[in-house]
Amino acid sequence: MYLPQKIRRVLTIVSLSLLGLTACVSVNDDSQALRTTVVTSGDLSQLPPSAMTYSWHPTLQKIFVDRRLDQQQVLQHMQDTLKKVLLTKGYRWVEDPQLADFQVGFGIAMGTQMSDEQILAAAGLVPGLSNQGVDLKKYDKGSVLISFFKPTGIAGQPYEMVWRVLGQGFANIKDMDEVKARFDGSIEEMLLSLPATHAVQ
Repeated sequence: MYLPQKIRRVLTIVSLSLLGLTACVSVNDDSQALRTTVVTSGDLSQLPPSAMTYSWHPTLQKIFVDRRLDQQQVLQHMQDTLKKVLLTKGYRWVEDPQLADFQVGFGIAMGTQMSDEQILAAAGLVPGLSNQGVDLKKYDKGSVLISFFKPTGIAGQPYEMVWRVLGQGFANIKDMDEVKARFDGSIEEMLLSLPATHAVQ
C-alpha cells in the first residue's frame, strides 16, 4: 500500500515539473520574440536648426511585404504613424516640398525572405537581430528604415541624407492588432533621439 502511494506521489511531482518546464519554454519563446534591435547612422544636428516642417522623400517610400499584408495599407499606416510621432515632437507634415524644412524617407520589409545581407546592401545598415529561440512558424521578422534629408540648395541634388535609423523586431502577422501595436511602439523607439522643436519644449 505504501509503495503505490509513493509512486503516485513521484509521478505527480514529475508531471508538475514537466508542466512547469513547458511553461518556462513557452515564456522564453515569447520573450525572445519581443526583442528589438535598433542601429543609427549620421548626425541629427545637421538638420536645419529651426526645422519644424517636413515632406515625404519623393522616392524613398519602399514597402516590401508578402501577400498576407496589403502594401497600400502598410504604406498608409507608416505615414500615419510617422506623422503622429513626429507631431508629438513639434514637427508638422506639409504636402508641398517647397514648404518643408527637411524630408523623411522610409522603407519596410515584413513577411518576406529578405536577408540581412540584402538589407545591408539596400540600406547601408543592418541590426542583425537573431532568430535564435524564436518560433518562426508563428513570428516574422520585420525591418523598418527611417531616413532624414536636409536641403542642399544644389541644383540636381536638392537634398542629402543626414541621419537614418534601422530597427528590427518580430511580430505575428496573423494578429494584426499585435502587429500594429508593436510597429507603432518601434517607430517611437527609433525616433527617441530626435530632439523636440522649441514649440513643444
